[in-house]
Amino acid sequence: MKIKGLNKELAPIMIGTSSPLFTDETTPWIRTNLTREGQFEVVDKLWDMGLHCFDCAAGYGERVLGEYLQSRGRVDEAVILTKGCHPNPCRRRVTPFDLLSDFHDSLAKLHRTYIDIYMLHRDDPTVPVSEIIPILDQLQKEGKIGIYGASNWTMERFREANAFAAENGMDGFRAVSPHYSLAHQIADCWGGGVSITGPLHAEDRKWLAEEKIPVFAYSALSGGFVSGMFRSDDRKAAEAFLAPPMKKGYWADENFERLARAEQLAEDYGLSVAQISMAWLFSQDLQVIPLQGGDSPQMYAQTLEAAHLHLKPEEIRWLNLEE
Repeated sequence: MKIKGLNKELAPIMIGTSSPLFTDETTPWIRTNLTREGQFEVVDKLWDMGLHCFDCAAGYGERVLGEYLQSRGRVDEAVILTKGCHPNPCRRRVTPFDLLSDFHDSLAKLHRTYIDIYMLHRDDPTVPVSEIIPILDQLQKEGKIGIYGASNWTMERFREANAFAAENGMDGFRAVSPHYSLAHQIADCWGGGVSITGPLHAEDRKWLAEEKIPVFAYSALSGGFVSGMFRSDDRKAAEAFLAPPMKKGYWADENFERLARAEQLAEDYGLSVAQISMAWLFSQDLQVIPLQGGDSPQMYAQTLEAAHLHLKPEEIRWLNLEE
């Protein structure tokens, strides 16, 4: 898969590094029983599948990913999307200073001289885009960024940033990373997140498709809600499985109905519920590159299989509860 502005081929999915494969002492909230070499051996298997694209951020994944790539002599072969300017308990951090600080720390941790896709992790609407876009544009002109974009920016702010860039001869955002999944997000799970699910964001999705802006979809299975880890008619199992932020974001009758329909379609196709949910993403008019975490090579292999399944328009409408 090719996207405008990058000279590297993308795999159908990106490996999310907020996972047991890339955790270390800096990310104690992610647990793993794997040794460092055990982590690397699993990533080797994913690489052999053709999965050489990674999503990380200043707060997770970069250090272990950098160690892996350096140990395997693959530092420049990988496609890396990383992010900066995430808030901390003290400050919102969408400033030129924090952007440059996070960016150069990312280069050091990844053992790179450039980032393929660099994104702002969060937004601060009180900061004018005129203070941020020129910094990203300059990094791009210096050859330190392939393309840049935004994660968790509203489409209104995204378009505002690109209008400013166009008026001033700058490249602008070329990619976006919101939540996008079969399950509609009914509430912000983490605080500061942005979803493009549901009827309210239909025009946003239409605009992204028309502009051919790739969507790097995080929480592609909505924290497991549409993964098949529990049945739609077993809410007790759902209650036990889902973490509190996922219950907040997706617990709704409409999402249990979407899950029920995914279960039926999975049975018809002889596939897993997770594969149907991922196939739903791959079958959109948008150019969607899902971000997927986890430490099971089999799971990634199943997702690659789903990438070749294009659901029929009537199946999409049915899963969307439009029929």
